[in-house]
Amino acid sequence: MSRTIPRAYVTAAWSKNPIVAKEEAKKYCRELVKEGYLPLCPILAFDGIFSTDDTESHKLFSEMSEDLLRRARFLVVCGSRQNAEVKDDIAIARKAKVIVTTLDGVIGL
Repeated sequence: MSRTIPRAYVTAAWSKNPIVAKEEAKKYCRELVKEGYLPLCPILAFDGIFSTDDTESHKLFSEMSEDLLRRARFLVVCGSRQNAEVKDDIAIARKAKVIVTTLDGVIGL
């Protein structure tokens, strides 16, 4: 019988520079994998799928991201800053009864 790996949705106040944001996301996801979690990170999962200029694409990205969050066991807030998107993720997680923690809380620092 295989064990179920807990899903952890990754959120942060991502950099406006997509290259920097993806590097940060990879770093956070690697840490979660080391701790035994399956990271769900929309900026990596949907990379290259949605146009950043199109409002319809942005809406679909948001809807799919929210679906991933609702399916996760944990919401992991990474980084030291919070913006409106992070606060929205926290509100959605609480409403969906998803456990909210920080990366430091997961790795036990």
